[in-house]
Amino acid sequence: MRKRKTVATSRRGFVKSMALGAGALASTTGFRVMASGLSPYAGKLLVTLELNGGADVTQLCDPKVNTPGELKINNWADTADPGEAGNILFAPVADNFNFFNRFGADMVVVNGVDAQTNSHETGRLFNWTGSNAEGRPSLSALHAAANSPDQPLAYSVYGGNTTRTAGLLSYNRFDDISMLRSLATPHRNWWGDGSFARPEPEILEAQRLTKESVSVLLASADLTPRQRKSLTTFQSARVGREGLEKLAESLPNQNELQQRDEFLAGDDMFGSNLKQQMQAALTVMQSGLGSSADLSLGGFDSHENHDAIHDALYTHLADAITFFWDYAEKLGLADRILLVVGSDFGRTNRYNDGNGKDHWNIGSYMLMEQGARWGNRVVGASDELHFARGINPSSLALSDTGTILTPAHIHRAVQKYLGIDDFATANGIALPDVEDIALFSSSKQTRV
Repeated sequence: MRKRKTVATSRRGFVKSMALGAGALASTTGFRVMASGLSPYAGKLLVTLELNGGADVTQLCDPKVNTPGELKINNWADTADPGEAGNILFAPVADNFNFFNRFGADMVVVNGVDAQTNSHETGRLFNWTGSNAEGRPSLSALHAAANSPDQPLAYSVYGGNTTRTAGLLSYNRFDDISMLRSLATPHRNWWGDGSFARPEPEILEAQRLTKESVSVLLASADLTPRQRKSLTTFQSARVGREGLEKLAESLPNQNELQQRDEFLAGDDMFGSNLKQQMQAALTVMQSGLGSSADLSLGGFDSHENHDAIHDALYTHLADAITFFWDYAEKLGLADRILLVVGSDFGRTNRYNDGNGKDHWNIGSYMLMEQGARWGNRVVGASDELHFARGINPSSLALSDTGTILTPAHIHRAVQKYLGIDDFATANGIALPDVEDIALFSSSKQTRV
């Protein structure tokens, strides 16, 4: 005669099956589960925005007029002078006037940054890891690993092509905000009308039994060390799942979700989901499940029809960054965020035969923070033909024998500002032989 299973035995089997299911979810999605009882992350947040393809900063934050006897750098310079917003000069195109007048006080512009390459792949690697060699993590990955490694969405990627972790942690890539909703609530049929694939009471009862069963089993003195470790791991997975469910509840509904922007650039139609990327990243950060995010806006590789493309993209960029800070303010996050905007490199100091511009190794960064004590400043410079100029690392004054800035200098300064440089050193991934630049000095230096 077959023995009848007891309730305790059934529950053990139920817990085992649920644990296996949780393990499968973690392995397939790449989620890191929270340790049991871990509090939501409430520290500094880092967001990077990659202008993919090589943005022409002479039409943004390092404006150049035309030099007699040289090939034309910018068509706009035939009829206009650079604009001014405090200490920051900007090109008078797109929506730059409104953008820099609103945010100039909250940013430091870093000009004359030498990516030392015209290769997209190497340029992206250098600009977002601080090194032009493999083996170092992106700035976002380093920040997440140092501050929130156990959160399930510590480092989330919504766009971009340089996702390096150096083995410090995993990352989660989302091409659509709906992926967050479906992964956080896999029991719902998000492909259809959102109805439950299983009856809701059944799911809630299963969750209750799981929680109670694990608590009862962990209180037992008869567990082997291996059994206790397995149950503790499962309990951690359950807590992480609960955090993800809370995230799902806070995600914007379909009516609130930012839709894809479509806009003309000359004769070409461009599309961008940058605002949705921003909305997803900020929602995750509000939940306390992550501390770093990568965003991306593509299309800047304008070998033809350069002016129309950059004008349209910079207009969209200004609108999107305005949305970003307004939404961050709405969620109560604005005072915790450092936003770093950069690109692969710059574009040539002349037009080609197709009215485009080609690859140029000199570019810029913009670093933004609400109420930045170091804002309204320009660090570094390029000359009238957009070649990098040297600076004194201490005083930041221009110097013919000074240091030419590279992405390594910016990463070194940001690491120190965020307090993650010691973590990098302890893990053997610090940037060697890089001078300290007073990028975040509180002195209101005039532009160079």
